[in-house]
Amino acid sequence: MHMKDRIIQYGGWLACIALIGTCFLPWVHIHYIDETFTGFHVKRFATGTYYGRAGIPISILTGVIFIFMLLPKLWAKRINLFLSALLFAYCIRTYIVFTSSLFENEVTSKPGIYLIIVFSLLILVASMFPKMNQVNMKKAVR
Repeated sequence: MHMKDRIIQYGGWLACIALIGTCFLPWVHIHYIDETFTGFHVKRFATGTYYGRAGIPISILTGVIFIFMLLPKLWAKRINLFLSALLFAYCIRTYIVFTSSLFENEVTSKPGIYLIIVFSLLILVASMFPKMNQVNMKKAVR
């Protein structure tokens, strides 16, 4: 196995672990209610608006992706690519929902909201270049 392949593989594993950890970091601070939101701590607004705990689906999906990265099966690598793209799209959606505001300076973005985008992109890149042995590839083609 080439050194580049190992770096991508280990980077994907580390990005999965870091993404789950990032769900516990502060994502945004809402000045209107003076509350800091994380992936698991979200307060309901007085108007009834509720962003939801985006850290739960992100963590579950990342855990499944991590397990599929460890499996040496071709079907797992193909499903992993789809799940990684889904995770990246969900993280972009989460970024838009949490950082959107009607008025200027109503929301202060914290480092965690940017890190979910970075780590989910790294997971997607690692899923595009899976580690597969030549023997497994020949069996899968037949």
